[in-house]
Amino acid sequence: MLPMPAAEPFDSHEYAFEVAWHGIRALARIDRGQVQLWGRDLRDLTGRYPEVQALAAIAPPETIVDGELIVADGEGRPDSVALEKRQQAANPEAVARAVAAQPVTYVVYDLLYLAGRSLLKLPLARRRPRLSEAIRSSARIYVAEAVAEDGLALFEAAQERGLEGIVAKRYDSPYRPGQRHPDWLAIEAIRHQDFAVIGFIPEVADRQLEALIIATYDGRGYQPAGRVGGGFDSGTSKRLRKALDALPRAPAPTDGRWADERIRWVEPRLVVAVRYSEWDGSGQVRFPIFSALRPEVSPQECVRAAMVEPREAVSPRLADIQLPRLPI
Repeated sequence: MLPMPAAEPFDSHEYAFEVAWHGIRALARIDRGQVQLWGRDLRDLTGRYPEVQALAAIAPPETIVDGELIVADGEGRPDSVALEKRQQAANPEAVARAVAAQPVTYVVYDLLYLAGRSLLKLPLARRRPRLSEAIRSSARIYVAEAVAEDGLALFEAAQERGLEGIVAKRYDSPYRPGQRHPDWLAIEAIRHQDFAVIGFIPEVADRQLEALIIATYDGRGYQPAGRVGGGFDSGTSKRLRKALDALPRAPAPTDGRWADERIRWVEPRLVVAVRYSEWDGSGQVRFPIFSALRPEVSPQECVRAAMVEPREAVSPRLADIQLPRLPI
């Protein structure tokens, strides 16, 4: 289940509010003393993140949970740069080195099956207490905490701490596998979205890459949404250039705004996460900054979703919110 964007933070007794972690989405299944881990694209991630095996010791067998893999900094905040480095580790030797240098924490926030029984149709108000009863946080497993009603205060606390936003989840919502639904709302302090890469401008000076051309999918094709020229260091620039050079070439868009001979157009097979300030009136993002590669996301998932208003919001009230801290 995936959230839709909300226009602004709000208070409501109908929602539970959580920190938005912006990690790698992953489902974990505990069975026979082992943990199997899958990404959003159902790619097997088990061998790449051995830290999650700790879940087998603290969760009942035949249980499936939903959550995110993050690398935390010294203050317990998600570190997107460190996570990007960790994602590069694929073979056993590289994974072993990465576990020491960039250990992941698995943030668990939903319970889909418990002891072999499906909880998908139960409302969140019943799933969440069962999650807290079934699994306790440990060194590399963190059961996400939620705040009732006080979305505005949590959002402000997240901003002050340098986090990227919060997620609001309706208490009466069932779990809808693979669906993006307004029962879950992402409220971002820093706007953040996945985009398909449809072109790039090659190296300038000592860099492998000057800019990426990003796009959204509208159901018929890919619509250019801007060019991203910042956020990647030399190492990331080289990895991106290598991946882009391997893609088949594609024709340029007919839109005259993109008549630039320097751009090499490619088929949309690569997805990147981008931070930006806002959308302008012509459908372009302003001040885009590269955040991470998103190999688990399909290019056709890169849809520009409309902002959603909550069904019911109550008047804001003052609340003293203590942000959850990761057990690191």
